[in-house]
Amino acid sequence: MGKKQILNRFAPAYLLVFFLALTVAVYLAVRAMGAASSVTETTVAEAVTYDDAITAEGWFIRDETVAEGTSSHTVKHIVSNGEKVQADAALAVVYADASIMEASRRLEEIEQELSLLQAAVQTAGSYTDTTKTDQLIVKQMEQLAGQVEDGMPAGAASSAMTLRELTLRRGANGLDESTLRAQITLLEGEQSKLAGQAYGRSETISAPVSGYFSEVVDGYESVLRPETVLQMQPDAFEKLTEKKVTAPTGKLGKVMSGFTWYFAVILPEDDAGRLPVGKKVTLKFSQIASDSPATVVAVNRDEEAGRALVVFSSTTVDGDLVSVRQQEVSIVLATYEGLRVPVSAVTMRRTENADGTTTDEIGVYILTGATQRFKTIETVFKNSECYIVKKGNTKSAGLVAGDRIITRGTELSDLKVMK
Repeated sequence: MGKKQILNRFAPAYLLVFFLALTVAVYLAVRAMGAASSVTETTVAEAVTYDDAITAEGWFIRDETVAEGTSSHTVKHIVSNGEKVQADAALAVVYADASIMEASRRLEEIEQELSLLQAAVQTAGSYTDTTKTDQLIVKQMEQLAGQVEDGMPAGAASSAMTLRELTLRRGANGLDESTLRAQITLLEGEQSKLAGQAYGRSETISAPVSGYFSEVVDGYESVLRPETVLQMQPDAFEKLTEKKVTAPTGKLGKVMSGFTWYFAVILPEDDAGRLPVGKKVTLKFSQIASDSPATVVAVNRDEEAGRALVVFSSTTVDGDLVSVRQQEVSIVLATYEGLRVPVSAVTMRRTENADGTTTDEIGVYILTGATQRFKTIETVFKNSECYIVKKGNTKSAGLVAGDRIITRGTELSDLKVMK
């Protein structure tokens, strides 16, 4: 094909059509991009409670003494996890065999039944103010429920006994004294027989020190000692906790001395720098229901490695806190309440004053119907993701919950009506 034929194919008319089509395509693409960039996106201002917290994993350190004695199926625990005990107080009773343990259990039941029957004998046939007794029963039930919820077994047992006595007193008019005394005689005979069988066939395990009891013995009782950890550098603590420790078998439990326990974490220098000695924080553990107010008592820095061992102390005690060893934690430095505003929504507006000066205001644009409005904000906390700002009092003064905050838009302006 010759050059002349090729040129004839691309006549001016064809070239003109080609360039027009290309121009239209470019125009449409630019319009589409502009439309996409001008899309207005909003989010609703929500009231939140925000924790300024550092997350880490750490170790509980306590002054612990293992209770001597063996735990087995013939041991009856007298105290439970987290319960306060005095030195030499009974922690458990070890029975010679299962039959003696069963006899002891039955003796406890008999003592309770005799107590109730003797109380019933004193009230049998007498007049009882049922209205007042009903009120006492309701009050006692509420107390019992509270003790069960708070994990107070000793108090709950006492309240349950009082509740049974009140129930008997309420029905005193229908009690027969001779029948009650006959039941007492039978129970006393059974009590005497069982006491003879169990005599001298059990021993008591006592608390080695005063403090809080735990059934969990993990082997770290002699490894992680407060007086040692408080002086440690991060590397030494890391090596200590990485060391394999074998838990002793068959131990009854241990007692945490005093009222104070410690929690140690290794943190980067940036986080450790926010935790000076004496700083008050709240520790929120991943597997423990209760939060613990705590104080920073040691910050041992390794400046070359850029990290530090931070140790907290607390006096909040319950069953989990005296038994768990390693735990994930949120170290809450402060808690803020307000409205959450995304960082992308916050802008600076400059206004010109009557005297020619200018004022810069920080705030957000919101969408009310089809109208844009600017609202100033007062920041109480900020991080890389969001601001927490104070709530406004009215819809015209400050941001309020439910406002539609513009997070993306172009040519934003106060009182501008969107098309």
